Amino acid sequence: MGFWGKYRDLGVKYRDFGARYRDTDYAPPPSSAPPPSGHTPCRPRSHVVFLKTHKTGGSSVVNVLSRYGESRQLRFALPHRYQFGYPSPFRAERVRGFRPGRTFDIICHHMRFNLSEVQRVMPNDSFYFSIVRDPGTLGESSFSYFRAAAPAFRNSPSLDAFLSSPWRFFRPGIRGNHYARNLQWFDFGLPDPVEPQKIPGILQNLERIFPLVLLAENFDESLVLLRHELCWPRFSVDSFAHNSRDRGRSRISAEQTRRLRAWNSLDWALYSHFNRSFWVKAEKFGIARLRKEAEELRERRRVLAGKCLKGGGPVPPKSIAAAELRPFQPPGGGRILGFALREGLQGEERERCGRMAMPELPYKDLLERAQFGGNGSGSVGG
Repeated sequence: MGFWGKYRDLGVKYRDFGARYRDTDYAPPPSSAPPPSGHTPCRPRSHVVFLKTHKTGGSSVVNVLSRYGESRQLRFALPHRYQFGYPSPFRAERVRGFRPGRTFDIICHHMRFNLSEVQRVMPNDSFYFSIVRDPGTLGESSFSYFRAAAPAFRNSPSLDAFLSSPWRFFRPGIRGNHYARNLQWFDFGLPDPVEPQKIPGILQNLERIFPLVLLAENFDESLVLLRHELCWPRFSVDSFAHNSRDRGRSRISAEQTRRLRAWNSLDWALYSHFNRSFWVKAEKFGIARLRKEAEELRERRRVLAGKCLKGGGPVPPKSIAAAELRPFQPPGGGRILGFALREGLQGEERERCGRMAMPELPYKDLLERAQFGGNGSGSVGG
């Protein structure tokens, strides 16, 4: 059975925590001050394309988008299963309920990006954004998480062994090996191999499609910029860190980081480009203002974790009694942490905490039930 086929054996019927959110769950208090002088009022965007890249913090972003969209009864472009035919390029027919001329409000689940096909599904005024991570750390995370999926990783006894002689283990074109090299470049649907002199032009064109690309290393600052780009309420980006890994005592060395960046040279070019563009936007926004809002976001997260979560943070899956809150565990990979709700939560507070704690897969099923009825239980790969 393949890596993603493991989902089919979960056998969990995810239950709904209750009625859908009211808009007031995200609306600012009535006494909120007007926009600062010089700031033009904006209209919230409801047409959003998020390219969810692997092992970059994208699951936390999907949770934000899922809660916002559900609270406003927006229509999600959902896969028939849990991904849009990944690793094949995205096609509009992979969207449940798609028909020519019909568009959706939000698309945010795993795909290999294909602009022309996404445009068949999403309105012309959609806001496109994504997230990237330094391949020096992403590569180590991928080695652990995708060990069973990528033959290049599976056949290597350790990360050090792989990095000392990657071509001994890696064969291009073998199913699953896209996880082992330039994974972000692959997720963006970019050509590989590519002539080095063409890379700057490719990245400049990509930036025209994606006016904002978040940085995993500056996640809270990224959420602040995203919120302002979308013109969403301040509390709409409050979130917990989903899909985090229990690393134990493992640490990546400077030499491993250097080798991972060299092995994933296209990802390093991609990350470097969007790292620069991110900080250009941050300077324009105002660094002091950005840091202040990011710290306010972190403080709200601390308060919410204390209110909502047993133990105040992520816990091992065996500590999570509610089946619908247990995150998927990759076969052969590192243990993925999740969230258990504090006892005694009631009503709207339990509902909001439950939505913030809910992993991506059961939340997708919940959204599917709301839009299409039925049990909303899918399986990965379609």
